[in-house]
Amino acid sequence: MLLGEQENVGWIDFVPGENAETLIEKYNAQLAKLDTSKGVLFLVDTWGGSPFNAASRIVVDKERYEVIAGVNIPMLVETFMARDDDPSFDELVALAVETGREGVKALKAKPVEKAAPAPVAAAPKAATPAKPMGPNDYMVIGLARIDDRLIHGQVATRWTKETNVSRIIVVSDEVAADTVRKTLLTQVAPPGVTAHVVDVAKMIRVYNNPKYAGERVMLLFTNPTDVERIVEGGVKVTSVNIGGMAYRQGKTQVNNAVSVDEKDIEAFKKLNERGIELEVRKVSTDPKLKMMDLIAKVAK
Repeated sequence: MLLGEQENVGWIDFVPGENAETLIEKYNAQLAKLDTSKGVLFLVDTWGGSPFNAASRIVVDKERYEVIAGVNIPMLVETFMARDDDPSFDELVALAVETGREGVKALKAKPVEKAAPAPVAAAPKAATPAKPMGPNDYMVIGLARIDDRLIHGQVATRWTKETNVSRIIVVSDEVAADTVRKTLLTQVAPPGVTAHVVDVAKMIRVYNNPKYAGERVMLLFTNPTDVERIVEGGVKVTSVNIGGMAYRQGKTQVNNAVSVDEKDIEAFKKLNERGIELEVRKVSTDPKLKMMDLIAKVAK
């Protein structure tokens, strides 16, 4: 409407039940239709959201590929208009960032001085210490959440504030072994919160390190099997929030955000038998749904 139809531009949608893997497939399908010889610029909504995380995994090892978060109308308009002048890729990126920032203004608000940044906490060390002696010698699990998108908008902007955690720990053997994903995830934590990626065995060791006694943490998992493994290893979990498990072949949808296969169901049953609450919510304001009730409905 503002500039007319634009050439060599692609877009994707993002619907409930999808994750970064789905978005990467959509991005690549669009890229296959475009001329990418001069570079590729992804304009996405929020830093650390699923569209950002998926795009980051595409651009990380490619020259003249970049992701800019915080897209707004001024950024879009100026970036599209600038293409007519055939700028270099770096010039186009700089223009997009500058105009996007300048386009965010308040009519009446007065500028406020920025607070000094909080010191960055050191990553948990996994050296095996002596076993803690009492129930208060462990870290406090403010939230244990299964969400195969891991750190994204809902986690970064809502759950971290509402659970008052100082660390987010992604627990996954697969992700911990993927250097690219591990690096990206540690970069998208919200201000004042540090992010770490560890495998299951290391999570159990860290939990038993009294150095982190009393520290509130959020544990993120991609599947219930890993939750069951850490519980089996002695990590005390009383409740698990299921926020998103994307559909793929071999899985059955239990609602619009959660799909399970037989391995998932078996793990949920084991957790349920231990008396662990299994509740399904994307965000804290959603009504709690009982995971085992949803599984029972699709099993009929």
